[in-house]
Parts: sequence; structure tokens; C-alpha cells
Amino acid sequence: MPPQPDQSPSFMQQYIIVKWLIQFPARSVMVLLRRDIGVRLLNPLVLAAVFGFVAVLAILATPGNEAARPGDLLIFAGLGFLSGIVQRVRRLWGMSRNVRQHTYYIGSSPFAKWLPEFLRRNRRDGRFIDPLFCMTVGFILLPYSKALAMWLVFSGFCLRLFEFTVHEREQENELDLKDSLVEAEQNSRTVEQSEHVPDEMPEQSDAGIPTGIGSDISEQVKKQRTRKAKRP
Repeated sequence: MPPQPDQSPSFMQQYIIVKWLIQFPARSVMVLLRRDIGVRLLNPLVLAAVFGFVAVLAILATPGNEAARPGDLLIFAGLGFLSGIVQRVRRLWGMSRNVRQHTYYIGSSPFAKWLPEFLRRNRRDGRFIDPLFCMTVGFILLPYSKALAMWLVFSGFCLRLFEFTVHEREQENELDLKDSLVEAEQNSRTVEQSEHVPDEMPEQSDAGIPTGIGSDISEQVKKQRTRKAKRP
């Protein structure tokens, strides 16, 4: 019997799957931190799946782990789901009033107004400050509510990876746009140069159609026609 090929996913496939999955723990803290998330990231089914998973995790961790206070994690799941639904209602209400916002916007950092300009540039506040805040709060709560603290640390780490993925994709899109503009300028120059190339083939004069009548005979015929036209 021939050996069966290995059906396990490759490293790149696993990497792509992990990049896709990290957005869901990240959303659990995004909806509580940020107030301007795009409407498509607030899909009720996705929110229910994310916070439902957190709630199930808290319930399963309860027996024998009362000291970890998994009930706090359950409260966190309820508040996160409620916050996401409220934001979605506000986004839909804003869209009905022609408020323009990208539907996949991942939200602005709540600390932006207190941070200096260099930290707000290139979304450094959202990419670094927000994840650091989540993980710091998690470490502070570790002696008091271990279940919630561990989830905050994990979600903060996922938020950092998610922000990195989004930033990397936006940079690629920006570079693609710049490349398109450069190519368009080059094509425009090529068209202009081709339009200004002089015509190397000289124009040939129209020799007309030969009739076999000499120029003197042609003049006599014209004179006779003129005389006939003058006669009454």
C-alpha cells in the first residue's frame, strides 16, 4: 500500500489561520476600549460567538477554581457584548444620518487626546498603548481575579498582533497605490512622447488622374466653353 501524503497544514497555512483567529480575542477588549469601531466589525453573530466563548470558558473554569473568580470573566463577557451591540446601533443610526465612516475601522485609542503628537502618529497609540494598557491591567488584577487577568493579558497580546496585521496591510495598500501613480505617470509620458514624434514619411503630392490631354489643348477647350457661355 503506497504511503499516504501528509495532510497536515503547512507552516504558512497555520500562520494565516492564527493571523485570522487573533482578531476575535482582540475584539473582546476593543469594544470596551474604543467607541468608534466600524459597523462590520460589530456583527452581532461574531460578538455573540466571541463573548459566548468567553462565557463558556468562565463557566467551565468555575468548579474547583473559585479562587480565580471566573465570575468576573463572565461579567466581562456580558459587558463586552452589550457595549458592542450599543456601538452597532449607534453606527447604524449614524449611517442613516449620512455620517461617513469606514465600516471596517478598528477604532481610535481612548488615550489619544492625552498623548503627545509623536505617539499619535501612524497609530502608535492604538498599536502600542492600547495593548500595553490591557496587559498592564491584567497583571495588576492577577492577585485578585486570575481568570479575568489572564484573559486581559491574552487579549492585549492578540490586540497587538491584530494591530500589527492591519498596519502591515495598510502599508502594502499605500505602496500599491504609489506604484500605480508612478506607472500612470510613466504611461502618460510615453503617450506624450509618441504624439510628438515627427512624421518621417514625406507627403506625396496628389498627381491627379491622367486624361491624355495636353495643357495647350486643355486651354483651348476652356476658352471655347467660355465663349459659348457668353453668347446670348
